[in-house]
Amino acid sequence: MKKLVFSTLLALLLASCSKMDDQPANAVGYRPIYVAKDLAFKITTEPAKSFAHPGKMFLYQNYIYITDYGTGVHIIDNSDPAHPQKLAFVGIPGVRDAAVKNGILLADNFTDLVAIDITDLSNVHITKRVAEIYPVENQMFPEFATGYFECVDTAKGYVAGWEKVNLSNPKCYR
Repeated sequence: MKKLVFSTLLALLLASCSKMDDQPANAVGYRPIYVAKDLAFKITTEPAKSFAHPGKMFLYQNYIYITDYGTGVHIIDNSDPAHPQKLAFVGIPGVRDAAVKNGILLADNFTDLVAIDITDLSNVHITKRVAEIYPVENQMFPEFATGYFECVDTAKGYVAGWEKVNLSNPKCYR
């Protein structure tokens, strides 16, 4: 009797296991959101807008800076904390982190580090770019997630973010 119970449990256990290299026909996972290579390094100044994927927030003088994952940095006037005013949005494709010192916004721009003069919001401009200091490999899988995802195709551009979707025949897993 014990042998029959053990055999049945072992058979059920083995039947429910699958190898990691087995690929499901469909799975919930992540798909990359691409930015075309010709647009990836264009820094823009835009009117204030709504948050899409807010990230890190920091203060500098009377301003609040909030990164919007993959798209840019919001600048908010906080001189009257009871009534903060959105001033502008600095479009920085691929941004994940930023800081400000002496009127210069330092931010990652996919593989590059950019220094942007923000002392005059009507004349925001790049003062320096250090190219290719961040490896492109950082974009090859979704951060802070495990599971299936659509493999990155670098011919489509740079990965600005990831969206959770139903995938057909996913090939990549982390």
